Amino acid sequence: MDFWSRLIGGSRAVSKPSRATSPTERLTAFKRSCNALQQIWRATNTPSAEQSTTHARTYLDRLNAILSDESRGPAPHPCVAYAASSQIFVTVTKLALSYYDEVVLRSATVFFNTLIDAEVDGVVDNRLFARALVDLVRRADKASTEVEGRLVELLFGVANNIRLQPAILPAWFVPRTTASHESDSAASVGTEFAGATRKDEFPLFYLLVEYVHHEGRAGDFARTGLLYLIETASRSKHLEKWLIESDLATLMATGLGALYSQLGGLILTSVDDDVPRIIALSDHSKEETALHPTLSDAMDAFMSYLLFWQDTIDHCKSAEVNDTLLDHFQVLFLEQLLYPSLLESSDVAGGSTAAVMTYLYRILDSIDQGELVHRILDFLLASSPPVEDQMSMSASRRKSLDVLAALASEAAQPSPSLFNLRDLALLGLQSSNRQTVLATLRLLNVVLQRHHHFARALILTLPNQPVQQRSVGALNAELEYLFDLATSLVVEPNLDQTYENYVADATWVLESRLCLPVSLEEADDEVPLPRPLQQDDPIIQELLGHVQNFFTNSIVVNLSLTGVLMSLASSHLFSLDGWVLVDPARFEKSTESGLEKDTFEGVQAAYEPPTWPASAAPTLTRALGGLVSQVRQWQRDVPDFDVLVAARRELLQQEDRPAGPTSSSSREPSQAPASVGRDRSRPSYPGSPDISTPASRGRSPSSIQSRPMDPSRIRAESNIRPLDSRGTSSSRSAAMDSLRQRLAMPFPVHTSSKPSTRSAGATAVSAEGEQKEDVGEVEQEDEGISEDPRPVATLGHVLTNVVVLYEFLLELSAVVQTRGSLFEEAGYPSW
Repeated sequence: MDFWSRLIGGSRAVSKPSRATSPTERLTAFKRSCNALQQIWRATNTPSAEQSTTHARTYLDRLNAILSDESRGPAPHPCVAYAASSQIFVTVTKLALSYYDEVVLRSATVFFNTLIDAEVDGVVDNRLFARALVDLVRRADKASTEVEGRLVELLFGVANNIRLQPAILPAWFVPRTTASHESDSAASVGTEFAGATRKDEFPLFYLLVEYVHHEGRAGDFARTGLLYLIETASRSKHLEKWLIESDLATLMATGLGALYSQLGGLILTSVDDDVPRIIALSDHSKEETALHPTLSDAMDAFMSYLLFWQDTIDHCKSAEVNDTLLDHFQVLFLEQLLYPSLLESSDVAGGSTAAVMTYLYRILDSIDQGELVHRILDFLLASSPPVEDQMSMSASRRKSLDVLAALASEAAQPSPSLFNLRDLALLGLQSSNRQTVLATLRLLNVVLQRHHHFARALILTLPNQPVQQRSVGALNAELEYLFDLATSLVVEPNLDQTYENYVADATWVLESRLCLPVSLEEADDEVPLPRPLQQDDPIIQELLGHVQNFFTNSIVVNLSLTGVLMSLASSHLFSLDGWVLVDPARFEKSTESGLEKDTFEGVQAAYEPPTWPASAAPTLTRALGGLVSQVRQWQRDVPDFDVLVAARRELLQQEDRPAGPTSSSSREPSQAPASVGRDRSRPSYPGSPDISTPASRGRSPSSIQSRPMDPSRIRAESNIRPLDSRGTSSSRSAAMDSLRQRLAMPFPVHTSSKPSTRSAGATAVSAEGEQKEDVGEVEQEDEGISEDPRPVATLGHVLTNVVVLYEFLLELSAVVQTRGSLFEEAGYPSW
């Protein structure tokens, strides 16, 4: 006790230090505390003793308090300058590493952090300071996540200083000289890129890499600090060369692969009160397709690291470092892990296919960094990326490619040229496992919606077939047909407002497509965009096959299916001809003979609906017509079918309807429209053809909604109405139980083995001038209805799918109408 009393001048001085007020007093007190810490370190061989630990805490707190007071004042800061000249940070590091005391270690991190933030010469640009800080972070006992976060925050602070002042980099980064590098015979190409002998050259970098996988504050600071160092490479040729030759890219790619390898199967959450009503009312509400696939914590860690990859490519201003990272990403992750996992899981019956397809969907849905997306889809679709000129590369970059080529040849992985993502998507659509089908539809949708450059590599088009503009009358005739298909399913009093919401949403989506950048393929394309779909494309055929089974499909599958079809219909890369609308080349020419007479007669003729042969009916529209024909048969067979559909739609809309005044907006099948509930008039486009007025071009929503209901349906409705207004509570309860039992009863669903051949024109006129039947009565061929019943669904499930079909038809009609004006796909002939 006498020794410590003589050293620090008595216990009273330790417990109640005087507060320095002037800069001179602060500097004097700071020097005294520095001397005391040095004496504590030198005076005893047992620094872990409790008494010395207590005094070390006291003087470290004094140093921090003095530096905190000084930082609030104007420059100069003499205490920070003295800390640099006296190298007290070396002593602080030794004490923090010797005591194994968390309080001392925490105070040491505060001390270093204050010096880093002070931005005074002789601190962060001092090699002794760099060595002391690196030793502290590397060797400290990280007993708690808080201490770990504080230590990594110090590394982040240094990286931030290097980014702002690259001149301080030499204090932290000491690469080998060229002479010593060339004379080192043991540094073969393989060893050189292994990184094992290069950690001492840039220890700050490797410490950040060590924590880049961690969660919480430590991981956030490490990832951001590493991004700052990589960004600095564009301003330091030595650092750029070192990053290319180091194992940065190898560590990042193998780390991503390690996280991907830890992913397991999908975890399906149990059905609870949060399940959407449209799912809860379906037959598959307790099956796997209705459950939301929950991704494990391992998936969260993988996605976090993948987003770090994206940020790295974005922040790196060095093209060669970027290319090196992308090369390793392709060889070590895509070729050796991701693609083999897709290949091994490509079984039609399901297995792990749903999981890996979901992982790929999440990857493509989360990243938007162009170069990263191009590497993924170029490889998986077996596209041919542009070949780099190796003569323009640096020697370091060529060495990196040589090493990767050797790794690729040793691995001998299969190539996507034999089995690519298109093949996998086709197998997924053909799978008997609903979860696999659902994952495949989601994958198709994300490519079509977010990665447009690759849409045509996934969905085939006809490359050299020009797209013809249709007349206003042709477009209105086909719009009328689509409208009549929808209104055959549901009689909606507020159809005008519902449809206007869909038109507004379609306008927003299509206008956003016009702002997309043009790809190299489109810039060199001699055929005007968009291109017609290749009708015999197996993927298109599988999608149409799922449409024909619409009423027995899972609700979730139908929502995803309609989402894919709407993504195709709203894409500027794909024409509607042949699958949604009749190809204008198939129109009968008799109605166009007067188009060239004069302007007035030409305008009249442009509004006349053309005719076309039954064989020209679009494939999707034909399939939808078959579904509507089936619903009309149920309407004839089940007297209250219309009432049940209306009640089911009202029940589904209650979940989406906001509190307050009753909303009459509709529910979009693929996703909720952003414009629900807004009251707008039909938009008009200056200089565009009027494709929204009736005048022999299709019934307007106002005319459709006034259609009288069949008397038998009115009687059925009156029979149900007492549930709400008449009878005792017990009778109402019994009636509701009876209705629930009825909705849960099996309802035989028959689908046509062959699509209907009905022409797509709603009121198309035959060559002899006779008007064809109303759209509601879709013609069937003699062999159109199969004798074998399709899978049985409950009545409630069928009602829900009828509602989904109704909303999809309205959404499709809105896109067709909007495209006609916005993409100028309908107009008047040139005179």
